[in-house]
Amino acid sequence: MSYLNALLSDLRDKKLWPLALAMLAGLVAVPVLLSKSPSATPPHAAPSAALPVASNTGSAVVVNSSPGQATLSGKGRDPFTQQAQPAAQSSSASGSASASAGSSSGGVSSSGTTGSGTTGSGTTGSGTSTTPVLPVNPPPVNHGPAPSVFTATDAYHVSLAITNAAGGVDAIDPLTRDTALPSNSQPLLVEVGVLQGGKRVIFYVPSGTVVGGPGTCIPGPVDCEILSLGVGQTESVKAAGKSSTTLFQVTGISVDRFATAAQASRARAHVDATGRNLLASSTSSTLSLFQYDPALDAVVDLRNLTVGG
Repeated sequence: MSYLNALLSDLRDKKLWPLALAMLAGLVAVPVLLSKSPSATPPHAAPSAALPVASNTGSAVVVNSSPGQATLSGKGRDPFTQQAQPAAQSSSASGSASASAGSSSGGVSSSGTTGSGTTGSGTTGSGTSTTPVLPVNPPPVNHGPAPSVFTATDAYHVSLAITNAAGGVDAIDPLTRDTALPSNSQPLLVEVGVLQGGKRVIFYVPSGTVVGGPGTCIPGPVDCEILSLGVGQTESVKAAGKSSTTLFQVTGISVDRFATAAQASRARAHVDATGRNLLASSTSSTLSLFQYDPALDAVVDLRNLTVGG
């Protein structure tokens, strides 16, 4: 106690007692303050994952959630399904001077793999794997079918359908022997005649002509010089390097019967002058193997003949 008294006297003498009193108050206040529980610290807000929104400097965009009213009409379709193609329209043969008697309508199709598709100059043409369809029916036939025995009073009668520049189909009935096709001004083929047997028609293919279809090319598909075509087979023909294509089809092979052999002979001798000149000026060795025999009114395939020793 004497020590505390001396200390208090010393503080009073040196006027330090306010400082000592403040320190004593601090020693008492600090434990009291520390004993109180601190208030809960507010949690930090989690950062937002949303992208920052730029300040609006333009017009506001209003989203209309109500269903709109479509103005399109018609049935919907699946764009990945193949659409049906319109059927080929039939064509009628007119009664003009260039057309023969009788009209045709409907459609005749032929099928088969490509047998030709070459040029007469030896270059390969662009034939397809399927035969094109020629929208024409055979014209009415007023003559008889090819008989098993061909007599001196008979003459072959060939009918042909061919497309024209206007997109229609012309029926040629009868087809005159040695006719140039599609026309005299564009002689891409020349009809030589009916092959012996009466089942096929022989056409000469000049150099620079491209043919395509199920017909048989002779000597072969690469160097087609002779085209053999049966009834109902549709063939395409065009000039080499050109895009315009003509379709044609032998629609019938029949026989005209005459009262006398002289009348039949005159019918057999009737030929087209333009095509006859083209055949006469040809130097094709293959054409020389397919000779027309007036006694048979047919083309004879000389490749099948053998020379006896």
